[in-house]
Amino acid sequence: MSAAVITEPTAEQAQRAYARFAGLMYFVVLIFDIVGVVIGSSIAGNGTFTETSQRIAASETLYRIGLCCGLVGSLSTILLAIGLYVAVKPADGNLALTALLFRAAEAAIGGMGAILAFTVLQMHLAAAHANAFSAGQLGTLANLNAQGGGTAVAAIFFCFGSTIFFSIFLKSRYIPRMLSGWGIFASLVYLAVWFVSLILPQDAAPATAYGSVPIFIAEVSTGLWLLIKGINVQSRK
Repeated sequence: MSAAVITEPTAEQAQRAYARFAGLMYFVVLIFDIVGVVIGSSIAGNGTFTETSQRIAASETLYRIGLCCGLVGSLSTILLAIGLYVAVKPADGNLALTALLFRAAEAAIGGMGAILAFTVLQMHLAAAHANAFSAGQLGTLANLNAQGGGTAVAAIFFCFGSTIFFSIFLKSRYIPRMLSGWGIFASLVYLAVWFVSLILPQDAAPATAYGSVPIFIAEVSTGLWLLIKGINVQSRK
């Protein structure tokens, strides 16, 4: 009897701790992803492949830091997914595991994207030296790698995992229903945007820019709530 009394509060404390950890990881993932994109895009800029290669070669170390930030963002996604999984598992273990697998797959695809990004970097650096390939040929190879759809596929896996996690939050009422409902809506909007980007790549840039706003708001607000308020475990009793 006494063992049961001791075990239950301990499990709840662990659940709350993982929820706060997930709140922190929301911001870690966002920060590293955003910093990586900002560094990479600011250095690469616009222009021909040769012009881009020259800018990247001139700021190679900083560019590599940007790529590493993206990689850390993918690695941190696994920690975020684990935190969310432990936090919502008591509400629906099967759905929580499904969401965890989607987010883990997202991280794995992101890791593959990092490999391709470093490969493209080597193509840019090779363009500045005499080699068997011309700058035009290297540019074509770089475009094939960059337009392979890895980012869109990773985002789609993210959307499925995010939708399921927010659905469990809505079902369990661990966080306010308005917050979890907005998270579901934002995840589905983001999902639609990335499918459109695969079907109509010429319209991808404006669609993803606008479509990222709702999910950004959802993740920031949820991260703040989990980090500051935590989850209301009593709502399940």
